[in-house]
Amino acid sequence: MALTKIVSKISKNACLDSQLFNFITDFRNIGLMLPPDMQEKVSYTETTISIEAMAGMNVTLIILEQEPHSLVKLGAEGSEELTIWIQLKQVAPYDTRIRVTIHARIPAIAKFIGKKKLQTFADGFADALAQIPTIAFQSYNFN
Repeated sequence: MALTKIVSKISKNACLDSQLFNFITDFRNIGLMLPPDMQEKVSYTETTISIEAMAGMNVTLIILEQEPHSLVKLGAEGSEELTIWIQLKQVAPYDTRIRVTIHARIPAIAKFIGKKKLQTFADGFADALAQIPTIAFQSYNFN
């Protein structure tokens, strides 16, 4: 299996980097944002989030490494097959840029299809993080 690197487009959020960092390092916040149809496929605690990838197959993500306000590195629990890096860069107050990078080991036969799906996921995840409004930290009692 070859290591594949996928880099999202850079998205922009109107939050401080510290707000966004604190939000994404507590998986309960991300769980609260999921649409209702996803809720039954996901379970989460403060430090883990388990996603039903396919029937009978769950992937549990944990924080492998973090650099306050700039990097959160996620990985699949018990496996080195997948890592997701969330990079934050505050370029001005209330202007934080976000980039998601995925490193995944994909079998050569599935690389073309898998790479396309991972690119869609990375771009979608960066867009979702960009949509978190500053008001969420004040009004909705996110952790």
